[in-house]
Amino acid sequence: MTTRPLPFPFRSPFLLLALAAACSSAPVATASASGQGGEAAAMAPAGGGNAAAAKEQAERQKELRDKQRDLGYAEAEQKSAAMERQLQKIGTESALLRTADELEEARAELRDYQEKVQPRELEERRISLDRSAHRADHAKDELAELTAMYENDEFAKATKELVLKRGRRDLEIAERSLAVERQVLEHFEKVEVPKRLRELQRKVAEAEREHHKAEIEGAKQEHEAELAARKASDRIAELRTEIADLSRKLQEAAK
Repeated sequence: MTTRPLPFPFRSPFLLLALAAACSSAPVATASASGQGGEAAAMAPAGGGNAAAAKEQAERQKELRDKQRDLGYAEAEQKSAAMERQLQKIGTESALLRTADELEEARAELRDYQEKVQPRELEERRISLDRSAHRADHAKDELAELTAMYENDEFAKATKELVLKRGRRDLEIAERSLAVERQVLEHFEKVEVPKRLRELQRKVAEAEREHHKAEIEGAKQEHEAELAARKASDRIAELRTEIADLSRKLQEAAK
């Protein structure tokens, strides 16, 4: 069989070389296209990382706002607590002054009773007792005098009996009054005076306890106030540190 000759264009060696070059360049273009697709696939995770970073940044911003709000509350509470401590201090000082005055009054009342009232009342009752004793002695002397006067008088028998009867009655009343005054004085010395002393001493003891209680309560309130103030200051310092840390992290993330 005879071979047909190639058309004229394909007889040129330069044209054959150009066709070969074109066939060899086709796979390179395909590889380039596939390389661009890989680059796109590699870029996809980078977009997800930015979303996570943005979410973390938003969470930090919310936490910062919460901390700033808590700091505002803590500072307001600190001011309120400071005013409350001032009120408590005023109340404590008033209680101390009041109980100190009551204690001094109780001591003064006891001292006045022991030094003035008790001796005066005792003296008044002793004078009353002496007066009754004097009346009894006077009535006794008068009766004796009347008896001696009318003893030998035969002509005034009726008068004698009347006068002596009155004298004996006066003496009896005087002696009974004297006995009562003695009982009154004894009761006053042994019962009323000790009772009054015990009442005044108890009043002094109660005033001392109240004053001591006020002192302890004042010291306790002062200690609790100092502790609360220290806790509040520590909390505020802690919040400020946390806020500063969060602000720094947000600034660094924004760069």
